[in-house]
This record gives sequence, C-alpha cells and structure tokens, in this order.
Amino acid sequence: MAFFTQIFRSVLEWLYSWMRDYGWATIMFTIMMRMIMLPLDIKNRKSMLKMQEMQPKINELQRKYGNDQQKLQQKQMQLFKEEHYSPFSGCLPILLTWPIFIVMLGAMRDISNELLVKQLFTYISGETPLHDGWLWVKNLWIADSPFSAVVPTMESLRVIPSEIWTKVVSGLTPEQLSAVVANIPNYTEDLLSATGGLSKDQLANTITTLVNAAQLQPAYKSATELLVKNINLFIVNLNIFKTPNGYLLLPALAVISQLFMTKFTGAQQPAQQPAGKPANAQQAQQQQTSETMGKFMKYFFPIFTGWICLTSSASFALYWVTSNIVAGVSNFVITKYYENKKSGTAVKEVIK
Repeated sequence: MAFFTQIFRSVLEWLYSWMRDYGWATIMFTIMMRMIMLPLDIKNRKSMLKMQEMQPKINELQRKYGNDQQKLQQKQMQLFKEEHYSPFSGCLPILLTWPIFIVMLGAMRDISNELLVKQLFTYISGETPLHDGWLWVKNLWIADSPFSAVVPTMESLRVIPSEIWTKVVSGLTPEQLSAVVANIPNYTEDLLSATGGLSKDQLANTITTLVNAAQLQPAYKSATELLVKNINLFIVNLNIFKTPNGYLLLPALAVISQLFMTKFTGAQQPAQQPAGKPANAQQAQQQQTSETMGKFMKYFFPIFTGWICLTSSASFALYWVTSNIVAGVSNFVITKYYENKKSGTAVKEVIK
C-alpha cells in the first residue's frame, strides 16, 4: 500500500508543479482517477440496468419457488446464464473504491504532515509561511472548519509520526536551523537532532516545546486567538477561532453529495423481493433484513463522509466532493445513454 501511496503523492505533486495550486491539482487528479475508472463504472451501470430488466422474471421465480430456496437459486442461476448476466460483474468498481480511498488519504496525509511541520518551523524562525489556500479555505492541509486554526496546532501536530519530524529537520538548511534554534527558549542540543529516536512521550514533549516557541511569535499567536472557547458538546469541547481555517462548507458539500449519490444508486437498484405480501415467513424475514440494511447504508455513508471530512484535511474533503460530483454526473449520463438506447431499440422493434 505504501508503494501506491507514494505513486499517488508523486502524481499530485507533479500536477501541483505546473498548476501551483494544490486545490486545483487535487480536483484535476480526482477527475483523472474517475476517468481511469470510467470503463468499470460503465460496466457496473450496464449490470444494474440488466438486473432491472430481469427483475420481473426474478420476481416470478421467487413467487413460484419461494418455499424451496435451493430450487429458487438453481432457477435464478439458470436465468442469469440464459441472459448472459454475471452477478459479480458490477462488483469491481465498488471493491476498488476503498483501496483508492485509503491510498488517496495516505498520500494527502503524507503531504499534509510534512508541510505542517515545515510551517511550524517557519513560524518559530520568525517568518510567516505561505499557506496553500483554496477559495475560502486558508490552509488546505487543515480541516475546513471554524473549529480549526489556520496554523498547525498541538492537535494537528501530535498525530504526525516521528519520521516526518526527522525528515523535515534533516532538510533544514544551516541558516534555517539557526533561526529556529535562536527562537526556542531553553534549547538543548538533542531537541531537534534526536527527534527520530525519541519515544512517543518524548516526542510529545518536544512538540509542546516547539508549539510554545511558536506562540512567542506574533503572527502565530494572532492566528491562534479564540473567538469562543470551550463549547461543550458532551463528547468533545470545541473552540471557535477568530481567524478560522474554513466554514464547514467542504464537509457539508461532501455529505450532501454523498446523500445524492446514495439516493441515486438506491433508485437504480432493483427491488429484490416482489411487490405485495411475502410468500412465507422466510421471505418476510429476508425482505425485512434487506430493508433494514438498505436504510442503514442510506445514512451510514453520509455520516461516515461527514466524520472523515471533519477529521481530515480540507484537501481530502475537496477530493471527496469532487469524486462524488464526477461519479454522479458520469453515472447519470451513462444511465441516460443506455435508457435512450433501449428506448430506440424498442421503437425499431415496434416499427418492424
């Protein structure tokens, strides 16, 4: 997985090298990924439409053989064979979605971690870094939220692994390192040079020392000033910053787009049970289980989307929104194309 994460990161950084904007580079990268997956999306959509066509026949088989599950399965497999339909033909896009999601999250997290550490050291040296913003988001590598500061804080820095700190420290020029060291009170020789060899507790103490040093710089201190402090939401306390990094627009768009995607996909899924009263108790149980699972998935994915976009960088939320929009548009176009093609075929049959 690390190999693919590095590939994704390299492509994203290559796009940034000529676009000079990580936001638009993320959008372009996402569109490229969706286009690569387009043949699989087409296959998946054709599979779903084929299932819709066969559904009346499946319902009839369920009505006739509902009391004999073995016979029902045999007849369904026979029908699939006659119709040249594979029940697994539409599974590949779904199976690929999660590995791509994990790899993309990893690639953006790698870039985010490295840039946040660099930004912290820039503040400590007495300078103000140029943040990678996009439209209303001031720093793409921090969540699009009024509860997040524009600058890297203890909350965003403490999850960064020690190897990232070591990499950034080793990449500082002597002049940069001198400027950083000069602005750290009670600096000791092993504070930065030994970061890679520190335990988790020692690394946490080191980060605390660095954040406290950054707080001595006016630009950093101003960026961390609070408008509202300690909003108690029972499971978490939140702060609203005077200069927020965003306004929850990307997480909200991600949830809305996921709701539409879930609704659209559900609308395209054929019912697995015939209309009316189930033939027996077993069918009733299966129908109830199917309905319960459908309702669960309808709300699970939007909720999960909101959570992951609230706890990840704005760049990843942007990726998620773009992916949903492109996937939604492409699925709509594909569906309309095959529906129109089917209608045209039907008209030709009537004319004949």
